[in-house]
Amino acid sequence: MLFRLKPCVGESGAIPVANCRIINAVSECVSVRSGELPVLIDTLRASSTIVVALSHGIKRIIPLHDNQQPQDFESCDVLTIGESGGEQLPGFEAGNSPAKLVDILTSTPRETIAMRTSNLIPLLIKQEHAVICSNINVRAVAEYCMDKNVCIIAAGGGWGQAEDLSVALALGALIGGAKFDTDALSCFVRESGAARHLQDLGFQADVDFIVDSSQYDVVPMYDGKEIRNVKHS
Repeated sequence: MLFRLKPCVGESGAIPVANCRIINAVSECVSVRSGELPVLIDTLRASSTIVVALSHGIKRIIPLHDNQQPQDFESCDVLTIGESGGEQLPGFEAGNSPAKLVDILTSTPRETIAMRTSNLIPLLIKQEHAVICSNINVRAVAEYCMDKNVCIIAAGGGWGQAEDLSVALALGALIGGAKFDTDALSCFVRESGAARHLQDLGFQADVDFIVDSSQYDVVPMYDGKEIRNVKHS
């Protein structure tokens, strides 16, 4: 889908135009064109976990490939996060829970995370570079992407993609200069199939945390090796 979003003419007389392609990774082939900046969205929960981590002292996040194991980081002061189907993976120190991550980093500060998840990480490591977006940092990402051609990728998963597509549409609108109430995203996230799945697994606290969080001024950028916050660089 190609969206051309044209806000009102400004004082200069120019009409800014944002070219945003939105890809539903559940049903479409993910193919990023030359010159496009990929923006990956996995609101429940990997994108949100990454945003929270970079807001609580983490300097870098290493996405794990299939041939990398948590044991590879035992000798380092690295927090290992592993999740599949919503559940914590054996051998990892923590699951993909932004709410629990705040407690972990408050009690035991770290600077590095090694991370594996069901949906976001496999998509991410196929990109040369990418920005990571959630409903909780959509305004910061929109500001960063204002002058760029963007390919927005809604990761989705086995329990639907409504929450990720809603964030994708909000991001496209904000990049185009349209007014958008980010609080309106809360209902899409809370009522999504992915949210109900997490509730069934006992992760209601994560759904509440992500829905109720205020906006984070964080722009996570994957450079082909690791993820860092580029908002203030």
